[in-house]
Amino acid sequence: MLSTSNLSTSTHEAFRLTSRPASELLHTLGPHGVDELIRQMLAACWRDSAPEGRTYKSVQALARLVFDRNLRVWNAIKKPSPAAFFENLLPNPADGYARQAFVMCWMMLPRGKRAVADVARAMTHIFGRNLASWDEDYQMFTKGFGPVKRKPATVKKVVKIPKKPAKRRR
Repeated sequence: MLSTSNLSTSTHEAFRLTSRPASELLHTLGPHGVDELIRQMLAACWRDSAPEGRTYKSVQALARLVFDRNLRVWNAIKKPSPAAFFENLLPNPADGYARQAFVMCWMMLPRGKRAVADVARAMTHIFGRNLASWDEDYQMFTKGFGPVKRKPATVKKVVKIPKKPAKRRR
């Protein structure tokens, strides 16, 4: 688990990266960088939940709370700037990962073709995709794969078209 001092260090690293061109960030961090930060946010939510009361649904609710809180802060940005990106950041590891994901998404979008709303839309999509994967994994690990459904073999029916009777000549 990240301590507050590690969170501060990683936030400063993200702050430093805001000056890099989008193509360099994409080349260095890869297209999976934002997705990976969201997965780290989900993992931090799991770790930060008290073990005695932890359920899948409670952690999922916590993850939604963290994401929604950071989305609200992000959507309130009037003028994008490195300082604005880190305002109102709570000192929790999950919040740090979420905010870094938002900032990285901003930084990786091409300059001149990005807006705060574009980042919000992309992040909502990536977060939803991760929750759907989390649901699928949870189902698999709690209920198993289940029986394999086989498609019945398709049988092609041969339809005989009756021949037209030959015309009789007179």
